[in-house]
Amino acid sequence: MSQKGMDFRHKEVINIRDGRRLGYVQDVCADLNSGTITSIIVPRFF
Repeated sequence: MSQKGMDFRHKEVINIRDGRRLGYVQDVCADLNSGTITSIIVPRFF
């Protein structure tokens, strides 16, 4: 993955509906053929 995809790591994810903080991006998965992000992994600990 290019460096641009890595820019998402360690960014905070916030729910836009209620402003809740969901956590920080741990990993990004991408489709290398199309160059699109397919998923963003945000671990949640309860």
